[in-house]
Amino acid sequence: MDKEQLKSRVYEVADDLLLSASYPRSEAIAETLEIESEEVSRYLSQWWYELPQRIVMTDRTDRAISVPGMPDTLAQAFTRIWLHALQEANSKVNFTRQMVDVGLEEDRRVNDDALQKSQHLYLELESRYREQSLKLEESREQFKALEAEIAVLKNNLAIETNTRKKEEQSRVTIEHELAQLRKAHDDAKRVFDQRIKDEQRHMMEAIAKEEVDTRYYRNTLEKVREEASKKESELVREIHDLQARIARKDVKTDTLKSQVKSQEAELLKYKQDSGVLQRDLSRVNAQLLTEVNKTKRLEAKVKELQEDIRRLNQKHITASNENAKRENILRSQLVEKENIIIRAEAKVNSLEKRIISNDEEIRRLSSRV
Repeated sequence: MDKEQLKSRVYEVADDLLLSASYPRSEAIAETLEIESEEVSRYLSQWWYELPQRIVMTDRTDRAISVPGMPDTLAQAFTRIWLHALQEANSKVNFTRQMVDVGLEEDRRVNDDALQKSQHLYLELESRYREQSLKLEESREQFKALEAEIAVLKNNLAIETNTRKKEEQSRVTIEHELAQLRKAHDDAKRVFDQRIKDEQRHMMEAIAKEEVDTRYYRNTLEKVREEASKKESELVREIHDLQARIARKDVKTDTLKSQVKSQEAELLKYKQDSGVLQRDLSRVNAQLLTEVNKTKRLEAKVKELQEDIRRLNQKHITASNENAKRENILRSQLVEKENIIIRAEAKVNSLEKRIISNDEEIRRLSSRV
């Protein structure tokens, strides 16, 4: 049984119980339909919810209501009264439904108008809110900018105050230093004036001394000039002598230069000869190197041959030792064989002697026979 059939059966049983003037319970419906009461209770709650909408005149309500202990005529009269009451109730319910529907339509229209107005108002308020929010953002940005400017101005003011304090301190220190410098300048000026006076006095004394010295030097200069004139004449004579010597030396140098040139030519010849000799020497050295390399290679070959000879000698010694051992073994075997042969010959001789003796006996026997 599917859900729709079960629902319709539950509704039918509940309607029958209601028309029979009994309260529809889930246990009674479950016993009638032979199903569980939980499913019946779920559909029964829906039946109670839909009951006001289902109270209409149908064919099923035309039958008489059976009441136990009541005559049929009274039951029919009660049924007619019940049906009449149901019709009036149905008409009232329909009228109230129409009135409610009309009121609902009017309320719906009013609500729609109010909703449209509220939507328009909401849109206006939203636009105003956006404008106010934009203005608020702008004011916040302006406020932040002003705060930043105020902070910058405060920093600048603090910097300016610090700089002014530093400048005042520096001005005070500079004024103090200026006073000290003025005092030092005055002291230095006094000392300088005193030194200038002392220097002027010393300079006057030095000038007097210099004048005395200049007089002395002038006298000595005149004496030196006279001596210089004498020495100049002597030097002129010496210069002439030296020029003559230089001329003679030039002649000697020319002869020496010619000799040097001849010696240079000979030296070039010697260099050429030495170059030829060096080339010959290099060629001989190259040949010598090749011969040395050949001798080294030959020495290496000789060493290799000596190694081969040594190995061959070792092999020969080992072979001779083995041959000696083999020879000794063969000699011992030969001696044994000779001994065996001697014993065999002795046996053969003894056998021959026996054969001869046997032949003699045979002859004797044959002669006897």
